[in-house]
Parts: sequence; structure tokens; C-alpha cells
Amino acid sequence: MLKNIVLAASAAFVVGAVTASCGGGSTNLCLDRNVSCDAPLTCDPSDGVCKCGGRGGIVCAEGFSCDPVSNTCLSSRCSRVDCTDKPGTSCDVLDGVCKCGGTGGVVCTATEECNPAAKACQPRINCGQVACPLNQTCDLATGHCKCGGAECTPGQSCSVAMGGSKTCVANACTGVTCTGNNVCDSADGLCKCNGVVCQSGEACACPPGMDAGCASNQLACRSGNACANVTCANNTTCDPVDGLCKCGGPGGPVCSSSQICNLGPPPQCQGGAQCTLADGGVKSCSGGTSCDPEDGKCKCGGRGGIVCAPANVDGGMQPAEICVQNPVQQACRRPCDVRSPDCPTGTYCYYDSSAATPAAYCATPTDNKVEDDACTVATACFSTNPAPRSVHCLGLVLGQTGICRAYCDVAAGTAGCIQVPRPQTCLQIPGAPAGYGYCNPM
Repeated sequence: MLKNIVLAASAAFVVGAVTASCGGGSTNLCLDRNVSCDAPLTCDPSDGVCKCGGRGGIVCAEGFSCDPVSNTCLSSRCSRVDCTDKPGTSCDVLDGVCKCGGTGGVVCTATEECNPAAKACQPRINCGQVACPLNQTCDLATGHCKCGGAECTPGQSCSVAMGGSKTCVANACTGVTCTGNNVCDSADGLCKCNGVVCQSGEACACPPGMDAGCASNQLACRSGNACANVTCANNTTCDPVDGLCKCGGPGGPVCSSSQICNLGPPPQCQGGAQCTLADGGVKSCSGGTSCDPEDGKCKCGGRGGIVCAPANVDGGMQPAEICVQNPVQQACRRPCDVRSPDCPTGTYCYYDSSAATPAAYCATPTDNKVEDDACTVATACFSTNPAPRSVHCLGLVLGQTGICRAYCDVAAGTAGCIQVPRPQTCLQIPGAPAGYGYCNPM
């Protein structure tokens, strides 16, 4: 009897244990704990927690609410956030901040803008508002002006080399002296008055009534009147731009009171204690220069001018520089032959008929005027077709506009000119050395 009772109790224990292990007991913790959830959340019976989606759902983090349709947590931080004033960005659902890349992205600084494709901030660049010097272009990545792929250093200019590539060349203002208030522009080597090249007879001056001086941005080209009450002697002529007596007139060298003006051509100042030879003769200068009576040196501009480089500097084979003068500036330039130029890289050969003493010299192009375009300076004409080359500014004189025409060798005749799209022949450039020609349409 006792044995049967023990066996029955054991069996009951085993059945109860098996029943409990198989989940036969209560597992709805929501009922057991009497959990009540605020809609749209529902209780997950497995753990008694109110979740978005109930059983197997998720607990929404702070700033998120449950969407009963999709049973997902949606951020409420971006509900009132407008990112339209930050182009390319979108709201980060985690903190409600407009970011480049949206959630998990980055905040661009005041000097950056968002590139939505790359989901990255980049420098705020508007190349439409960047004015680059001649032959340079704005780099969209940096907003810097570049010559080809390089940035020119201060004072350098960008020139188109043979083959069409662009290169930074030396300061175009080296060896240039400006008259009056004109300032040399390093981009093209021209003396300018508040950015403008004054014409013959004009002075870079302040507005009327401001004789004591003015700000540089108030300067403008005005009719020169500096020659009032000025009397010149020894064949010199007063320059209305600065009121100085010059040999050959505006653009010529300045003579001292002890010198005489030899009109040449080219005009030059002679005589003076330092410019007198041991035998009593006068020192004669070449290349358009004149003797400076203060030190006896031949200079571009004469008294107070600049010394041009001699031939074969540093053991090279380059020719001696010549003096190129006009009413607003004097400059030392390397001479050349327009028919067979041998100018340094980035510079080209130009015949300048507007100079006080017309001459051909190497210079960096100051513009990209092509054939048939109007030109106001000798170095403005430049073409890249069929290859980079200088073009002549025909008929140019200060105060009068010329027209761009291709250079040629007169001896070559029509063979020296391109005959497409129109036939042309080679004519002698007026006043230029024999053989210097320009292509004229037939």
C-alpha cells in the first residue's frame, strides 16, 4: 500500500515538472502584471514591456514616436526643422540638426557648403564671382585662380606656351618705370591709372579741386595740364602728363639743364659732366637709352631712368635689352625679329609702332585679341590658331585704335600668309625694318 502511494507521488512530480518545462504554465506577463500601454504602443507578452509593434517590437528612443501603420519608430525631432536655407543638407533624425549626409552626417562650417552627392562638406566656392587675371581660370574646388594646374605667385602672370599649355612667367613689371601716378599692372606689364591705360596727352590725376592728393581709387585719366608755365629748351618738349621737359616729347628721355637733346632717331640726351668723354666728345647710348648726367650710365628714360640688361648676362646668349618708351612708361625689353622670333617661354615677339622709337621686342601677351579684332596696345593681339603666336596691331598709335593682323615675311609674299578662309598677301609694316610684314586680305 505504501509502495503504491510513493510511486503515485513520484509520477505526479515528474508530470508536473515536464508540464512546467514545456511551457504549459502562464507566459503572458502583460496579463500577469496587468500592464496597460498608451496607444499606439502594445504590450509584448514575453517581457511585459510596451513596444511599437507589440510582441517582437521595439522600444522607441527619446524623440521618436510609434507609427501604428508601419509599426516602426519615427523621429519627431525633424517635424519642425526646415533645411532649405542649407542647400544639400537634410535633417538628422537623432538630434534634429541639418547635416550634410542627413542622419549620421556632418555640420558644414560657415565657409563650407554641402555636396549632397559626396555627402561631404567642401569650400563654399562661387567662381561666378571670382575675377581671374588673363589666361587664368577659377578652380571650382578651391576658388583660386590657376594658370593651367598651378597657382602663379604674386607678381607672376599666366602665358600660353607653345603647344597651348599655360605657364606662370616672371613679373611683367620687371624693368618697367611708370610716369606720374600710373602703376604697373603685374598681370600684363602695362602702366595704368586705377586699372585704365591713359592715352597720349592724358595724366593720371585726382579730381579737380583735390590738388593736395586723393585716394588711389579716385585717380582717373584726365587731360594733362602739367605744362602750364613750363618752358623747355635744347630741343626738348614738355610732357603734359608730368610737366617734365623730354627729348622727343612725351615718352622721351628726360635731359638735365646741362644736356642737349639729340632728336635722333632715336632721341637721346647728350652732354653733361658725367656724359662727356675724355677727348671732349659726348657719350652716345644705344638701344633707345640716354646718358644719365648724374652717373654717366646709359638708361631707359635718361636722367633717373633704369639700366637695361647687357648682352650675354650670366654667360647666356641673349641680346642686350632695348629701351621701349611711350608717354606713360619706359621699359627694358629683349629685342626680337617678328619673322623668326626666339623669345623666352611664355613671351612672344611684337612690333610696337606706338613706342616713342618703334621696335620689336619680346613680351607677355596682354590680351587674346585675334585677327580682325580692334587693339589699343601692341601686345593685345594673340592667337592660338593654328598654334600660339603673336599678332600685329596694325595702325596703332597712342590715342588711336589699331586692328590685329598676322605677321609675315614680306619676301614670302602670299606664301607667308594662311589662305583659308580668305586669300591674303604679305605687306610691309609701315615704319618697321624692311621685311617685317603683316597679312592683308586680298
